[in-house]
Amino acid sequence: MAEGDNGLSERHKTFLSILLALTATTGALVSWQASRLGEAADAANSRALTAALNEAGTELSVASDVFQFETNGRELLARLESARQIHRQVMSHPSVPKRWLDDWQAEVVRARVRHLQLNPDFLKSQEGRQVFDSERYRRAARAQAAVEKPIDAEPFCRESEAKRRKQVFLIGLNLLFTSAIFLFTLALRAGPGRKPVWTVAGLALYLCALGLALGRIFF
Repeated sequence: MAEGDNGLSERHKTFLSILLALTATTGALVSWQASRLGEAADAANSRALTAALNEAGTELSVASDVFQFETNGRELLARLESARQIHRQVMSHPSVPKRWLDDWQAEVVRARVRHLQLNPDFLKSQEGRQVFDSERYRRAARAQAAVEKPIDAEPFCRESEAKRRKQVFLIGLNLLFTSAIFLFTLALRAGPGRKPVWTVAGLALYLCALGLALGRIFF
């Protein structure tokens, strides 16, 4: 078997050169994957921001609707109570002024108008009266909004955090690939007694780093 410089056989030199190239290529691929994870984490962050803005817009719209419905509901109750009082006055007087009848009819009409401005699906009975159920409306409106667009930022935040952790891990893992390259380089320059030690140490480090990288990428 032909021996090269520092007692290294040509076959061993070729083997180490292949290991060096393989380790460098693997490190580059791991760096590329870390870059992709960073981009995916940024995209998830962007979706989380969009979802947060959607949620804020949804809450603003719901709050506006609830305010309007509750205002209509209070107005409805006030109109109905006014109509009842006028009706009681009408029934308690044998001679009824025409304006009382007009006022009573006007209050009834106004109450009907207010009732039409309330969504009947979200009315509930409270103390014998129909009032607007704001919490039920809020839940229904948020559920409908969630069908049309994301309004919960939490899943995207968790996704971004998980991808960022993977990215940081892979970036740190490149130190192991760099160390393996260093050990293979030492094996190329070492004497006959040291070359197996550096080669085995570098190979073990490379395989360990490769296993950790694959595990983190695919699991």
